[in-house]
Formats: sequence, structure tokens, C-alpha cells
Amino acid sequence: MTHEQREGGYSSPHWKGDGSTVDQSFSGLIKVPVKALDITWGNDNRFWQQIDLTDHDTQEIGFKEGMLLLQVNWIEVKGNLNITPTEDTKYEIYYMVKFRVDAFGWHSAPIKFKVRHKGEETHSNIMILESYREKHDVWHEIPGGEFSVASKDPVNVEFGIFEVDSDWWKGGMVLGGVKIKAKSG
Repeated sequence: MTHEQREGGYSSPHWKGDGSTVDQSFSGLIKVPVKALDITWGNDNRFWQQIDLTDHDTQEIGFKEGMLLLQVNWIEVKGNLNITPTEDTKYEIYYMVKFRVDAFGWHSAPIKFKVRHKGEETHSNIMILESYREKHDVWHEIPGGEFSVASKDPVNVEFGIFEVDSDWWKGGMVLGGVKIKAKSG
């Protein structure tokens, strides 16, 4: 991943994801690495930094790279995925997140998780992440919503994390990627 993405001859402060890096090769699991996500201010090292995850972290969560949130006021991390399942399937979205010991600002910032498919918002959830922050240096699978798709029906799914309403600065979070799992039953 490079921090030198160019748009019209200038460097954009926002990271534009590369969807070709999404891994759909595992049955029932789709892995979306951070470089496949659109991250507002993600191309500006004052706010986010790309990091290589340790071998231990990679074994634990299945991703080699992460994005370290240094500090932002507003968070916008979005993903976009095209799926064509072989059978009717319900999926759950999980954000792989770790908070550093010095993480801050998560106690009063309601984080919104959204899912859209077929052009309509199908799931929205608001959560304070302080209880996750209190367990620092541990990877968390934070639920980000669910959606259903019909067999052989190609569908585009959009998902994201948002916090654009408060004035709280937040930082000290590592985003390892997103896992989209087929739901049992």
C-alpha cells in the first residue's frame, strides 16, 4: 500500500481502497484487508499510518497489514464488495480491531456501523467502543451488521464505520481488516 496515491496530479489525503485485494477463496469467509477499504484521512500520516502486523497478529486474525489510527475527529471507513453466492446465505460483518494501551476518546463517541445492499440500508447499529478499549492489545471481532443474499443473485454490498457527529478526538486503534462470515442456521 502506498501513501502516494494521486488524483489529477495531487496527492489525496483520503485512502481509496483497492477491491482486487479482497479474498473470497475460503468457503463461508470473505477477508477484506485494510488496503481494500476507503479510509477518510487514511492517506495522511498525521491521522492514520499503515503498519505491518506481527507474525503472531497475522496468525491470530489472518491479515498481514493494518492501519493505526493516530488521531481523528471524524471516522469514516467504508468497504464495497460484489458477492454471488451459490446458495441463499446470511452474512455477518466483523471488524478486526485492537486498541493500544494509549487509546483515547472512545468513551463518549458513539460509533455507527452501517450495511447497505440493493441500494438500501439494511442494518445500522450504534455502539460505544469503550468496553473493547479497556481490553487493550487484544484483537476484537466487533460486529458490524449482517445482510442476506439470494442464491446466484449477484449483489453489491457496502459497509462501514462512521462517527461524524461528535467533537471527540479518537486514537490509538489498530484496524486489521474486515471478516465477512456466512452465518450458520
